[in-house]
Amino acid sequence: MLSLISCEGGITFAVSGNEITMRHATLLSITEGKGYTAAEIRNPWDSTKVLHRYVLVPKDGEIPDALPEGDIVRTPVSRMLCYVAVHASLFNELGSVDAIGAVGDGEYMSIPRLQERIKEGKVLDCGTSKAVEVEKIIDFSPDAVIISAMEDNNSYAKLLNVGIPVIECADYMETGPLQRAEWMRFYGLLTGKGKEADSIFATIEKEYDGLKEKVRNLPSRPTVLDGKRINTTWYVAGSESTVGRMIADAGGKYVFDDEKSSGAVPYSPETVLDKGAEADIWMLKYYSDRPLSYDDLARDWEGYTRLKAFKNHRTYMVNLQTSDFYMSTPFHPERLLREYVNIFHPGVLTENVENTYYKEVVR
Repeated sequence: MLSLISCEGGITFAVSGNEITMRHATLLSITEGKGYTAAEIRNPWDSTKVLHRYVLVPKDGEIPDALPEGDIVRTPVSRMLCYVAVHASLFNELGSVDAIGAVGDGEYMSIPRLQERIKEGKVLDCGTSKAVEVEKIIDFSPDAVIISAMEDNNSYAKLLNVGIPVIECADYMETGPLQRAEWMRFYGLLTGKGKEADSIFATIEKEYDGLKEKVRNLPSRPTVLDGKRINTTWYVAGSESTVGRMIADAGGKYVFDDEKSSGAVPYSPETVLDKGAEADIWMLKYYSDRPLSYDDLARDWEGYTRLKAFKNHRTYMVNLQTSDFYMSTPFHPERLLREYVNIFHPGVLTENVENTYYKEVVR
């Protein structure tokens, strides 16, 4: 039995029940009570506060008399408004894509079943997350709105006032690959697919840890540079970010491992060039209707040609126009780690060695 005491906005309240152990996630805790499940999301911008508490109550039961403070969500959610492509992709994997009754930013959700339902008029288009159509949403009356958590975001206050639960998804603020992926256990509970989500995550965790173990004691660790110049800035992922941690987990040595940040830090391209000149491997993302070549890179910026990884043709790219990278890898970090291992340590893996996301730059 667990009793959690929290203080939010001067109000003290308790959640009593059996805690569902989160093995990796740091911003999410889940507790099973009598007739409900409470999911508490910590504020990523102020760890002393709670961002939201959601009290999940099954639709086929009565609302218990004694509930903890929080937004009540009747589950399984079957008429949601989803604004985030990566979550739509996860719901599709869980077999809950038909629970999406409305979308925002729907053009980014490249899910055939969902796009078919949008065209047939079975899924309402609610515009974009940057131009929230509050009255349209209220008329639709979803049983939950799935959005990305944003600091000081009051756009959805009116929805809360009329009793529409707004699920602020803070999974993207986690600083490790398995930390974020474990949030699928919460999203599974929302849609009545808790057991399925637990099973999928257990498989992901096992494969990820197995890949880490394969390279843990290898004698060589290639040095790795990540990213590219954008105008006059090169945004460097900190060593505590998902990128930094995955490079280490895949048996690489990150050029910026002394940048102790969990986000992206702006550097001048010249500074990055000086520090990463001798990196063995360079990995980057771009957006184009065709594969990237070394000639393209040289035309974009002459400085790239001075990189060892450029000269030795050990540069790897993800084309974000043709890849579902950002839809599929956040909740499947094991897929991305496998590609990192393939690139850093060729020959270590003997199966599934064809990369889906990262391809060699064209010579």
